[in-house]
Amino acid sequence: MRPFKQGLFSYVSHIYQRKGIYYYRVNVPVDLQQHFPTEEIKKSLKTREPKAAKVMAVSLEYRIQQAFTIIRSGMLGDDMIRQVVESIVPSRQKASVTKGTLLTTAIGQYTEVKQLEWTPKTVMEMGGVFRLLVDILGDVAVKDVTKQTMLDLRSKLMRLPANRYKKYPEQTIQQLLEMPNIPPMSIKSVNKHIGGMAALLRYCADEGIVSVNNATGLKLSDKKRADEDRSTYSKDDLKRIVASLPRDPATPERYWIPLIGCYSGMRLNEICQLYVEDVQEVEGVWCFSVNDAKDKRLKNQASERMVPVHPKVIQLGFIEYLEQARSAEAPRLWMNLTWMDIHGYSNGFGKWYQRFNREYVTDDPKKVFHSFRHLVTDTLKQAGVQDSLIAEMIGHSHGSHSMTMSRYGKRYQPKLLLETIVLLDYGIDIPAWQG
Repeated sequence: MRPFKQGLFSYVSHIYQRKGIYYYRVNVPVDLQQHFPTEEIKKSLKTREPKAAKVMAVSLEYRIQQAFTIIRSGMLGDDMIRQVVESIVPSRQKASVTKGTLLTTAIGQYTEVKQLEWTPKTVMEMGGVFRLLVDILGDVAVKDVTKQTMLDLRSKLMRLPANRYKKYPEQTIQQLLEMPNIPPMSIKSVNKHIGGMAALLRYCADEGIVSVNNATGLKLSDKKRADEDRSTYSKDDLKRIVASLPRDPATPERYWIPLIGCYSGMRLNEICQLYVEDVQEVEGVWCFSVNDAKDKRLKNQASERMVPVHPKVIQLGFIEYLEQARSAEAPRLWMNLTWMDIHGYSNGFGKWYQRFNREYVTDDPKKVFHSFRHLVTDTLKQAGVQDSLIAEMIGHSHGSHSMTMSRYGKRYQPKLLLETIVLLDYGIDIPAWQG
């Protein structure tokens, strides 16, 4: 048994060579061994080429470590954990040919295919979706999922509560369906589950497991406009926010992040993950560089952009704060925030802001940190700013012309964006930073 050559690949302890063939091997963590049939995962990489082994091992390492993280999250039931385990340690036993592919088997196969494409957050969300679907339908053969099966599924979803596993962990599906006066999950949540089933059956149809996708065309119509999902902050809300923002030098993020959101429309995670080097002076304009370098994430391609720092934020002392961070050789702007696999850097701050928002600002459940984006968008729209400028400011695609813009159009110059962002004038007094 010959170990993988040191220096060619970082996972030296996980790769070895036997009779010229490269293999991957990793120990199952002690706290997870109860879920696995063996204490060690071992797979042939089926190649004699070191470079090919490296590429395959990177993918395999990612999948296995992601599986460990998902199982540790505590969000999955026994059936879903078994699916995740079998996606990396396939069972030698196959479903009966006469019965067909079972729902849990199909979910495991589909999840394995999508793992490299999905973010950890999507993996967790889809795990929750499939867990509920299996609870409702049972581990049926996929070929037995008829149109009537899907109509019955949709009917039950419309009567079940949101957060079923958190609020009613002891009740069965049937018990919940028989309980009176339970607020049902939203139409959006129902459609998310129907969409998950539709995507799964589409995969099954492509693989020849079923002949038709019986989950298509079943999403419910949600007549609410997109801008009704969240409410914008009022001027009185903003006054309460700025009056209550802590200015403690030990927690600078609690002062600056809400203000940056208020005067830029950036998403919470975009602000939370900023590195010191992401604040740049471009053509004489201070800007936030929103990018996915290092451990940062973007929601979509349109999210990568330059956003001018509002003069009001500069006036309050942000550049001085930036220089202090540089002098201290801090890599990121908010060193109190820690990275999580699913939420990035925003989890801890998001929980604090939710408490702050409810205690000092409003009890309206539709008013959240995301309301700053609505505030920025609405303020600029009312000022007559063209949609494409607003879209670039907040990181949306440019509507029906997005393909033309992305192929042939250039980004707006920082000076033009600055002329737009200065229109965000809320007429409120804000105590300056004194860190």
